[in-house]
Amino acid sequence: MTSKIFSRIFISTVLFSLLVFTSCKEDDEINDSSIPVFSDFPTTITTAPGLEFVFEGTISDDSGISNVNINYDNWFVDKYIEFDNPPKEYKLKYKFLVPADELPDTSHSIKVSATDVAGNTTTYDVAVNLDYDVINPEVSITSPINGTSYLSGDTVELIIDFSDDKALDSIIVISEVLGYEVKMKMPENTTMYNLTSSIDIPATGVEGAVQFEAIGIDKTGNRTTSFSTIIVGEKDIIYNMYAVGGSMWWEWDQTKATQMWKNPEDEDWFVLEFYYWEGYDIKFLGQLDWGPNNWGTDPNDSSKIINSEDSGTIGFPDGDGYYHVEFNPYTLTYKYEKMVVDDEVKENMYLMGSGFVGSDLDWNPADAIPMDKDSLENPYVFTARVELSDDTSLKFIGQTDGWGPFDCGFEVGGETTLPVNFVKCKAGDGSSDLKFKSQAGKYLITFDYFLLRATIQPYNE
Repeated sequence: MTSKIFSRIFISTVLFSLLVFTSCKEDDEINDSSIPVFSDFPTTITTAPGLEFVFEGTISDDSGISNVNINYDNWFVDKYIEFDNPPKEYKLKYKFLVPADELPDTSHSIKVSATDVAGNTTTYDVAVNLDYDVINPEVSITSPINGTSYLSGDTVELIIDFSDDKALDSIIVISEVLGYEVKMKMPENTTMYNLTSSIDIPATGVEGAVQFEAIGIDKTGNRTTSFSTIIVGEKDIIYNMYAVGGSMWWEWDQTKATQMWKNPEDEDWFVLEFYYWEGYDIKFLGQLDWGPNNWGTDPNDSSKIINSEDSGTIGFPDGDGYYHVEFNPYTLTYKYEKMVVDDEVKENMYLMGSGFVGSDLDWNPADAIPMDKDSLENPYVFTARVELSDDTSLKFIGQTDGWGPFDCGFEVGGETTLPVNFVKCKAGDGSSDLKFKSQAGKYLITFDYFLLRATIQPYNE
């Protein structure tokens, strides 16, 4: 009897131990019925080729997130994020750059997969549509023609075309001086609109430059602004124009401002080509003094040009480099283009000629006077401080062992009165020299062999 009781106790103890062991083993395993959940994630993103976009959202799982994978083979995207300490919540924020050569108006599916510590995986698809509008509307002012002259009491005919590759949202036409303003909301799916209107110029009270501003805005918010400026009253002819400022050779010395030249195709425009140093801005002057004509930006609106000694400076947003700039003082507008520099950099430049005080130079290249490299490190500019006699002749050469390969004189040679202000040079065999008679003194000669321009100004030591 005692033996049977002991056996029962022993068997019960073993069974209990097995149950306890089994229960503990089951507790050590993860019995996860949850899966990773995506929340606050976009389902669709609109962008365009060459643009960056960001998608973000939250992934959560009560068991902990083991890893996240972002995949789109067509754009070579296969990003794995592994977690040493699996979080129960992860805020994903990922930036993409759409390949610039991807086709517009196409759709792509990016897969985001999250796996928890139990091995459960959830995959979320984000549709990326490349139909974002990055093209600005087009605005063309047919009338009035920029620079056209009108008399008081005349009627101005407005003809302006607006267009957009997808859809126009609205158009705006303004002339503050004439008190004219039109704002129109376009009907849905409008891609083209032609505005025609007439404006009477008052018989009195309006004179000088009158600007029209036309703005086209598309559904995305892209906008284009075009301007046309008319002249009311008789036009005062402007014969001279100068540029002054930090990027000019004589900086803010208005008495030595750089002379501009008229565009031969439209003499209302004055032209300047120069090297611009970013932040060293310029202004336009109608004389070698600060007044009466002093053109710069409007302190209240830097997009506008005004004629005032209180006007601000004009800068160019494309950084350091050579610029072709044109300015129209009648319409108060300017335009610019950054120039392409393709000339070989020269290590040396020399003065050639005769009549330089303290020099034996008499048209012999071997005795040519060396010029100094530009102190601002523009490789295309050389300078020389020299003393001229009462009979001096001048050209430039790039070597001392002969006349070639670089021999540079002037487009218009002969006897010249100093100072010489940004005069046009001419490279090539047989080019003309400048001659200075009875103008002895000390002068600073500045020569730009890319622009082929030279300035000769007196200086005091």
